[in-house]
Amino acid sequence: MNNEGFPNPSGWRVSLSIGMGIGWLIFLIIWLAFFAGDYTIYRNIAIIIISILFVFLVLGGSWAQWGLKNMPKEGKEMMKTKGFKSRVIVSIVIPFLLIIFLIYWFYFPAEDFDGYQNIAILLVSLLVVGGLLAGIWAPWGMKHSKDFEKFD
Repeated sequence: MNNEGFPNPSGWRVSLSIGMGIGWLIFLIIWLAFFAGDYTIYRNIAIIIISILFVFLVLGGSWAQWGLKNMPKEGKEMMKTKGFKSRVIVSIVIPFLLIIFLIYWFYFPAEDFDGYQNIAILLVSLLVVGGLLAGIWAPWGMKHSKDFEKFD
């Protein structure tokens, strides 16, 4: 246990995180130095987003497993509350779909638009996702806020 009451993570997750970070930086440097010139700026953005998605999937899976296994009792109680678990799942799926959309957008249709239009597409898509997540969580939070005041 560390000084905040959480168990220390196993060494392989820490090593994986460090290795993935260094590996991603090496990939990025090699990509930009030797391969990026063969692609447009928008396709390079898509490829970089794909590489970030890969890192998040690998690290997110390993750390989520540890987090669920070592969840404090307050978190387990919250997971039992009606609607919480499904909102967590939706809160993972919606940003994942946003990333897939952005990869598609920057790899294919982005070249038909100028830089400002592509920035607008990025901002609008982020606002839509933020609005969806707020619409999902705000009513639940207002309804259940008193249930979790005891955890403060």
